[in-house]
Amino acid sequence: MDAVLISLIRRCKNNDEEAFNKLLSQYEGYLYRICYSFTYNKEESLDMMQEVYIKLFRAINSFDETRPLLPWLKKIAVNTIINYRKKRRIPEISLDFSPEDFLASKEDTEDIVLFGDTRDVVDRLIAELPEQYRMALILRYHEEMSYEHIADTLVQPLGTVKNSVFRARNLLRKRMQSCGLLEV
Repeated sequence: MDAVLISLIRRCKNNDEEAFNKLLSQYEGYLYRICYSFTYNKEESLDMMQEVYIKLFRAINSFDETRPLLPWLKKIAVNTIINYRKKRRIPEISLDFSPEDFLASKEDTEDIVLFGDTRDVVDRLIAELPEQYRMALILRYHEEMSYEHIADTLVQPLGTVKNSVFRARNLLRKRMQSCGLLEV
């Protein structure tokens, strides 16, 4: 970690509000993307970010300056999302798909409408996955986290994480096949 960031973190630990705001502004976009990837809803994502900020403010004194900041931020964000989702029962979850993943042409209006319908179905199918599978799948493919990083973030054994991702992919594939989105 560079000296400027360490200095900023130390100022945060001394309750320097300006330093905390500067730290948050550096990671605001990153934290928003994580929150948004779990809700696919702007308002819910902003609500979650407020919860993340509160937890970061309360936990900054426990941060070990010899370790990287980003994994620590991500872990707090994911844990906050899990807790927030349990309280609020947020059903909407999505992975990013582009029209090219499903359609030949994004210029054709009919194809664009079909893509929107397909995306809605895929979002619904992902939202219906069991929580542990859905969380592991999103962290693996949307956040592009390694299995080891997911295990650390979710505080689960590596084998459990790999199994959750495997089962999530299989369940999603079967459900997509039953909806006619994938051929057998």
